[in-house]
Amino acid sequence: MRRFYYRHSRGVTEVAVGRGLPYASWAEKAVVVVEEGLRPPLAGVPTLVLRGGEEVKSLEALTRLYSFLAEAGVDRSTALVAVGGGALLDLATFVAGTYMRGIRLVQVPTTLLAMVDAALGGKGAVDWGPVKNLVGIFYQPSAVLCDLAWLDTLPDRVYRSAFAEVVKYGVALDEEFYRWTAENADALLRREGEAVEEVVYKSLRLKAQVVEMDEFEERGVRNVLNVGHTVGHALERVLGLLHGEAVSIGMAAELRLAQELGYLAESHVKEAEDTLTKFKLPVRAETTREQLEKAAALVKFDKKRRGGYIYMPVVVRLGKWVLEKVKVEDAAKALTYAVHVLH
Repeated sequence: MRRFYYRHSRGVTEVAVGRGLPYASWAEKAVVVVEEGLRPPLAGVPTLVLRGGEEVKSLEALTRLYSFLAEAGVDRSTALVAVGGGALLDLATFVAGTYMRGIRLVQVPTTLLAMVDAALGGKGAVDWGPVKNLVGIFYQPSAVLCDLAWLDTLPDRVYRSAFAEVVKYGVALDEEFYRWTAENADALLRREGEAVEEVVYKSLRLKAQVVEMDEFEERGVRNVLNVGHTVGHALERVLGLLHGEAVSIGMAAELRLAQELGYLAESHVKEAEDTLTKFKLPVRAETTREQLEKAAALVKFDKKRRGGYIYMPVVVRLGKWVLEKVKVEDAAKALTYAVHVLH
C-alpha cells in the first residue's frame, strides 16, 4: 500500500492506494452510501443503496441521501463513506459538505476513472436540466481509499475510459509521466498490478498538488484540470458518451484549437492523439447537425465563461499550459475538430 497526505482549508486528507485498505478504521461511527450492485466494504452500519451513473446527480437522489442521514441520526462526528463511481462520489461530496454544514467524508472509488479523478479534489455537484455540475460545492474528504481490487471486475470499456484523465495529467502537467504512461499502455490495458498502482498513485499526486495550490479555483491554477472538459462535457451530455470517452474527444479537439490559435505545434497534437488511440479511446465522434448545435449551445453555457470569453486551460507544449481568455465562438468552434457530421 502507498499513502500520502495533502493539505487544504479543512486540514489534511489521507490518500491510500493498494489492495485490502483499512476500511475498518472508519467503521466506529459511520454510514455508507453505495452504488447499486456493489458490496459495501463495511458490515453492520446503516447503508443506503443508490443507482450509479450520471442519473444519481439529481435532486431526487440528493433528497434521498439527506433523508437517509437524518433518519440514521448522523451528526457532525459521523463519517459518510461513499462507495462507487465518480457520479456517486460527486453527490456524496455535495451532501457531506452541506448536511449540518459539513460532516466527515470518506471516498471509496470503485472505478479507475473515479480513482484518478473524482475521488480527490473536493468537487461535489448535482446536474440541473441539461447542464452538468451546475449546482456545486468545494468540500475536501477526510480520506480517499483506492482499493485496486475493485478494478478486477470492471468492464474493459469503462476501465479504458479512465486513461483520458491520466493522459490529461501528463499532457498538461508532467511530460515525464506522459511518456511513462504512453510507454506502459499495454501493461496498463492488461491491468498489471504494479503499473496500475503507479498510474493511480502518480495521477493522484499530480492532482493533489494542483488542489493544494488552488483549492477553490480562485487563482486559475486549478483550471488545468479542465483540459478536454469544455468540449468534452458538451459531447457527454448530447451523445451519451462515457465521461472518459468524451474527455478524450474533447482533449483532442481543444489541442487542435490550441494549434489553430498558434499555441501548440501540430506534432504535439498528433502525439497526444496517438497516445489516446493506444488506449483505444476515441478522438472523434459522429453527430447529426442537430446534435452539434446542441453541443455548441452547451459550450457557450460553460461555467468558466465570463462575458464573451471562456477562461480555458491551453496546452502550449507537453507538460506545460497557460490560462487564456478564449472567445466563446472559438471555444464552440473547437467542436468542429471533435466531430464528423452525418448528412
